[in-house]
Parts: sequence; structure tokens; C-alpha cells
Amino acid sequence: MNVAADAPTDGEVMGLLIEETRRFLAREVDPAAIEASGRIPDRVVAAAASAGLFALTLPESHGGLGLPLRSAGTIVAELARVDRSVATMVGLHAGLGTRSLVVHGSDARRARWLPALAEGERVGAFGATEAGAGSDLQAIRTVARPEGSGLRIDGEKSYVTNGGFAGLYTLLVRTPGLGGERSFSMVCVPRETPGLSVGPEEDKLGIRASSTVTVRLDDVYVPSDHLLGAPGAGMDLAHEALGWGRVVMATGCTGTARYALDATLAHVTARRQFHRPIGDFDAVRMQVSTMAATLFAMESLADRAACAAEAGGDLTGLSAAAKVFCSEGAFAICDAALQLHGAMGFLEQTGVARALRDCRITRIFEGANDVLLVHLGAGLLVARARPEAPSSGHPAFDEFERRLSRLVAENRAEFGIRGTQRQLLTSRLARAEVCALAARASLDRAATDPESAELAAFAVEQLTREGHRQLDALRFIQEDERAAASLSKRSYSPWASGRSA
Repeated sequence: MNVAADAPTDGEVMGLLIEETRRFLAREVDPAAIEASGRIPDRVVAAAASAGLFALTLPESHGGLGLPLRSAGTIVAELARVDRSVATMVGLHAGLGTRSLVVHGSDARRARWLPALAEGERVGAFGATEAGAGSDLQAIRTVARPEGSGLRIDGEKSYVTNGGFAGLYTLLVRTPGLGGERSFSMVCVPRETPGLSVGPEEDKLGIRASSTVTVRLDDVYVPSDHLLGAPGAGMDLAHEALGWGRVVMATGCTGTARYALDATLAHVTARRQFHRPIGDFDAVRMQVSTMAATLFAMESLADRAACAAEAGGDLTGLSAAAKVFCSEGAFAICDAALQLHGAMGFLEQTGVARALRDCRITRIFEGANDVLLVHLGAGLLVARARPEAPSSGHPAFDEFERRLSRLVAENRAEFGIRGTQRQLLTSRLARAEVCALAARASLDRAATDPESAELAAFAVEQLTREGHRQLDALRFIQEDERAAASLSKRSYSPWASGRSA
């Protein structure tokens, strides 16, 4: 069934697509076999295309489904619940792989490429990271220089998801001839362009069947209308696309976490020790309750970020918070699931070990969490004031929010712009802010879903406690900075001198 063609009304698309996605997963996706093969089989890619999965966020005017990010995220979560490699392929295509083209591509380029992307005839990929740049996008070296009526591109992009089989690459490049030496632009390069080549697939810890390659551009020439947006606007476009993509990733994390929680519930209610189910023990009850509350907060914050994306405006801070919270929450849930399975969790047959491996990368790609936290905390310090939130009706949380706002203001007054360079300060403030955002989203969700009130209250209590722990740790920053500087210097010394420890 081709949902993109057969869905009769917008109102029915979502239900049909969820059903079609579940049929696709049941019929085509064997996660253990796919992981063992190290690649997503061509038949699975073709079946995903037939199910409409490459059309999710692409405009209806060009053959897509035109789904809002919130709905697309629901589908990515369904996929991630079964196979994170397949979810990564679809999610990257729906987010980073096509977003800039949809929003900023010329009419001619959109008309040429979007229909093929919606049908899955081409799959989208995105390249920003380079071996020598990492998270520092300002340090990228791939360059596109004006030549005639086009651009001549030379360089290399690392860790390009979907890169091994993509049909269209969206790349962030330096364009010194289009706005100065520090100018960056976004450009689309079709797979068949002479001079574009891909390296071998990387051997990865997790999402082993997803495609991750190096893309090389050797004297590649593209017409000038392959440029996306205004010349020199590439960095803004990249951050815009990353904001969108991080929300997609956050929703994928909820799917993986849902699988791990469901597997755990099945295990602890069936596994008996000392003449009763292990789920009856207090320690297990606490772990399971924490897992459920974390997932509830993850879903709430991811949904809040998706709704914000649909409303427009700057998504940078909220999407980063959702990405950080959901990626770390998913890993914690998968780790707890493995622990509660005992030795069985360490065996491949349960699938829990695979889930743990697969979700580990989400704390690294599309912006390493450590870097995102530093930027998020710096944003708090340079803003005029932290936005004042209305009372939540939860006294302990409201007190935490007031304390957070007060400490942000105090540190802003004490350190000024210098505070943004103190990474222990910014990351601890940011972690407290992430707790506040997740708690607020959980409370708002419970307000419209009374049945979730107890779970939301537990989630908010846990988040409030963690937020206070982060704020308490602000008192020890100077001591921690001094100790870390001294100990790291001693640790680095033998390596810096060219000999091992």
C-alpha cells in the first residue's frame, strides 16, 4: 500500500501510516538479522519507500505527506521501538537530509529532487562534520569556490549517515568567494556528480546496519542553483536543520526506551526468585517506576519541542534540551533494563544489549551532549533574564524554578560574559534547566491527561531533586576547577612528552 498516494484525507493519514508502519516492521524487519548483516537490505529500503516512510515531512505539492514534525516523530518512534538502524535511516532523511532543501531550495531544485526523495528513489544525507573539526563547525575545511555559473567543491565530510547509499547530499561548506573568508554556505550535491565518492562503511558499536561513511569531494562542480538559501547563510541554515533533526532524534530515543521498558516489564513480572516475581521487590519497583517516569518526561519534552517547531521561532535551546534529555534518558532506561534482566540481558537473544548499543550514539551525533550543554548554559548567562514561568501548582517544582532563576541571575551578575567560558558552570546550569523544561512539559501533559497525574508527579519529583543537585554543585565549582586542572595536568604530562604513562 502506498500511503502517500492512497490516504484519502489528512485526518486519516496518521492512523493509516501507523498501521502501515507496524505492518512494514512485522513483515520486513528482523532487527537481529539486520544487525548481523551490517547493512539494511535493499528490500527493506524498498519496502520502507512503499510504506511512505521517506515521504513523511516532504511537502504534498512534491509527492510527500506533509506531516508536521510531531506526527513524523511518532512514526520514527515506532521504527526505533523495533530497529534503531532503520529508524536512523528514515529519521535522518526526514530531518537533516531534506529539511534545508524543503525550506530553502529553489523552485527548480525542489521540483527536481523532492518527488524522488518522497518516493525513496533518492535518500537524503547531511554532511557537516570533518575529521579535523568535530563539533567546531567554524573549523571545517571543505571549500566551494565560485567558478563560472557554479561552484567548485573540494574537501571531505566524516561520519555521514545514509552516505553509503544516499542520492542527495546536503553539505555545509566554506565559501570564501561568497561573503568573505569566514563565509559558510549550504549546498546540495547529487550522488552522480563527477568527483563525489564515498569511503567504506564504518565499523560501529551500535546502529551497525545504518550507513556511516566518509564522503569525498574532489574537484566537484555544481551549478549555482544547487546553493540553498542565501550565500553566506550556511551556518544559520545548519543550526536550523540541526534543531529540526534533534527533535526527530529525541522522538527516536523515546521509541528505543519504550522497547526497553516493555521488555523489562515482561521480564520482572514473569521471572520468579524466592517464590515470587522479582517485580514485587521494592528495589525493582523503584527502578521500574523510575524508568517509566523518565520515559514519560522524555515523551513530554520531545512533544513540547515538536510543537514548538511547528509554531516556528528559534528552536535551538529547546531542541538541544530535548536531545540531551531523551538521549541520556534512553541510555539510562536501556542500562537499567539490562541490569534487571541479569545475565539474560547480556545475551543477544533478549535484544536489550542491542538497544543499549544502538542508543549510545545519540549522546554524540547531531551535537555532542557535552557541547550542547555548554552552549545551553552560556545562553542562560547572556540572556537578559530567564523567562518567568507561571505557577505550576506543584510547590516543590515552583521553588526549584525560582532558585534556578535566582542563581542564573547571580552568576550572570558575578561573572558576566566571562562566565560563558567556565564550562563546569554552564553545564551545571544547563542540566538544571533541562530538568526544569522536562518537569514543566510533564506537568502540562498531565493537565490534559488526568490518568497520568501520578506518573507525572513522580517524574517531576525526581527531576526537581536532580535539578537541585545540579544547583547545589555550583558551590563547589572553584574547588572542582582547581582539582581538575591539577589532576589532568599530571595525567596529561607523560602523553604530552611523547611517552605513555
